[in-house]
Amino acid sequence: MTLSEAADDRREIVDRYFARMPSAQERARIWLYAGGGAAVIVVGVLLTVAGPWLLGIAVIALGGVGLARGLPLYEAYRDACEAALPKPRDAIIDKIRDHELAKVRRRALERLDLTAEDLELAPVDWDPLADAGLGAAPRDPLVVTGPVPTSRATLGGDGVWRFSRYAVLVLCPTDYHLALYRCVIDLRVAGLFQEETHEYHYADVVAVLTAVSDGSDLPAEDDGGLWFEKVLLHEFQLVVASGDRTRIVFGISDERHPDQQLRLPPSGIDNVVRTVRTMLRDKKAA
Repeated sequence: MTLSEAADDRREIVDRYFARMPSAQERARIWLYAGGGAAVIVVGVLLTVAGPWLLGIAVIALGGVGLARGLPLYEAYRDACEAALPKPRDAIIDKIRDHELAKVRRRALERLDLTAEDLELAPVDWDPLADAGLGAAPRDPLVVTGPVPTSRATLGGDGVWRFSRYAVLVLCPTDYHLALYRCVIDLRVAGLFQEETHEYHYADVVAVLTAVSDGSDLPAEDDGGLWFEKVLLHEFQLVVASGDRTRIVFGISDERHPDQQLRLPPSGIDNVVRTVRTMLRDKKAA
């Protein structure tokens, strides 16, 4: 398979996964117009044969109008089903997302001109006793990721909401500064978009926080029937002395219905907040 063919397959998989299935209301409209129109035509034919033929012709014409309106709806319904089915497995989309996140980690170090050895980090689950033969702990940048709320969204069979685009923030703490890399990944295409880099001395970082802000453009309707009356975006923010803020959305909920929150793929937010706060406290106390 060529790279072009692989890219085409990837686009088809992602497009099919996020393609919207027609709603129950749309299916009901098809039956109302097409099915109802056909039934009325049958009644009209019977009237023409056994009753007042003029009335029968009028009834047939009325049924024809309904059928004419229903057929285009049925064709659109059929096309939508062909574009959306069969749905790719959730695990395939997760694999694509994980592949892109691995690329982001490598790209972050490249753009920031750092190596893994420059990072003052160790994995949260690293056990120095169990891994004594491996030497020093492996070092990976801190990563927090969250959906781009305006991108396409689908509720997976496992109850997890997946989006077609994600914002990614990579944090690289070194001995003397905190380097940040931010970008957007699109699962449909291979590429990193809207790249940004920032580098701050620890003394310039004045706050690390999670906050809630008003959201606006969550996809209006979903296959699960979940509606949001007032969207809230849960954000991670890093604030520096100049007032600049680096932020990323890691959660979405409904203010008027707190029990309605989108279950999303792991964002990494807890580890990032805990690690950065600890490091800032240690650096500023030194």
